[in-house]
Amino acid sequence: MSISFIIFIIIHLGVFAYVVELLRRLAMRHREYPLDENRDTLPFGFLKLRYVVVMFIIGYIIWVLFSLWLYQLFIGDLL
Repeated sequence: MSISFIIFIIIHLGVFAYVVELLRRLAMRHREYPLDENRDTLPFGFLKLRYVVVMFIIGYIIWVLFSLWLYQLFIGDLL
């Protein structure tokens, strides 16, 4: 394995650890302070917390796939 691939993997593992910790803290806070989801408390009247979390996870998956594609494009073979 090349040094660039090792650094690439370390960056991805760090970001994955950050995402998991962020979601864990969010779940913990959501249990501590339940949000009354009504039209007055939701941003824009419809943006629920679960929608934000799902979009965050989808964005993370897209980031991983895009970065793999860019690595393949500019650096070369993955293995």
